[in-house]
Amino acid sequence: MWATLDFEASGLSDQSYPIEVGYVLPDGSGQSILINPLTAGDVWQFWDSYAEQRIHRISRSELEQHGMQVLEVCQHLNSVLGQLDYVFCDSQWDLFWLGRLYHAAHMRPSFTLTEIGHWLQQENGIERARFQRALEELGPARHRAMHDARQIYQAISSLVNIPG
Repeated sequence: MWATLDFEASGLSDQSYPIEVGYVLPDGSGQSILINPLTAGDVWQFWDSYAEQRIHRISRSELEQHGMQVLEVCQHLNSVLGQLDYVFCDSQWDLFWLGRLYHAAHMRPSFTLTEIGHWLQQENGIERARFQRALEELGPARHRAMHDARQIYQAISSLVNIPG
């Protein structure tokens, strides 16, 4: 049983934080959740306007109005992903943002997030470049969390048969 997970963030720096998380479950269903940065206390201040305007196109006001509380997001992810054997991402950044999210909630994930390139190499002898090609064949990333999680799911499915 495995799923994929992807984050969008306030920017690409060590001061950035997660603003959206999306996942795709073994049955192919998925969800995207906006994260309200105001619920992380005063620690989440960094905002990259270039990322907002050119990459994810999510405004800070949209997050504040429609985002879930950090604690609720972590509780939801633990509930949905905690019973799975594998939860995969395609970037070290996703591991960073997962850590930042759970740290802000004073919680620990009930699942282990694994960067897919490392897992494919270790478990299946498949080079990361082959995964990247499979991902690129699906088209450009939209930089919205669930869409990108779905592309990761499809790319993995095209390379290996992991029981879902």
